Amino acid sequence: MTSEEHYRGFQITYYSEHIPASLFIEKMLRAPILQNVGRGGIRILDVEGNKLVCRKYFHGGLFRVFTRDVFITGKRATQEAEIMLHLKDSGFPVITPFATITEVGTLMKRLYLCTFMEEGAVSLLEHLKRSEKRVRLRAIKRFAELLWRLEQAGVYHPDLHLRNVVLTGDGRMLFLDFDKALRKPIAQKDVESMFWRLARYVAKMERQGALPVYPYEKMLFVRVYERLSKRPLAETLQKQMKTKNLLHRIGWFFESLLYRA
Repeated sequence: MTSEEHYRGFQITYYSEHIPASLFIEKMLRAPILQNVGRGGIRILDVEGNKLVCRKYFHGGLFRVFTRDVFITGKRATQEAEIMLHLKDSGFPVITPFATITEVGTLMKRLYLCTFMEEGAVSLLEHLKRSEKRVRLRAIKRFAELLWRLEQAGVYHPDLHLRNVVLTGDGRMLFLDFDKALRKPIAQKDVESMFWRLARYVAKMERQGALPVYPYEKMLFVRVYERLSKRPLAETLQKQMKTKNLLHRIGWFFESLLYRA
């Protein structure tokens, strides 16, 4: 069940217990923004015993320097929260949404998503960097299995990367971020698109020296997914590789020109 409340130009939709809007919003506004975590940083709140992470929405793409954090509607935040709830109801390991916040201006809106915090969790990127070979392979296999379960749940994720998945202190793997994700029947081209987005991120990390990923690890990921889904991915991805790699390099070049600072 959801509930709504308004406070000083903010509209809050709660997906869990209700906290007085005045307390919630004032805590959120006073919390420092932790930079270098996501596109616009995050805020960590402790409200009436609830440890929460609040993320502000920013536009992506080449023109985000102009559009930044303003939106016409609040649909982007509510859609993400609803997908998380759908996945949670399906038994998929996903972070739990607490509330969405819409800051209503004269013409535009600013959006926030608040989720329950998993203390002590580390990103899959950090886990792979720290781990020995056997542990890395186990995590890669598990990640591929969960991606297949995401397909089964009918969710298309256009922005998969290794910082949007975390491992908790008790060994669970959780997905964090479903911004721009869609509920839809998953076709072969959707799976290929998700794989190439993930490959682009991994290649970027390799290029920056942040994470070496070995060919046999990449092949394990594809083969596990291929076995579970019965989709012929390895051969298809191999055929597309040269064209995709060229497009990735062109994209990185334009991003470096626009966002060099």
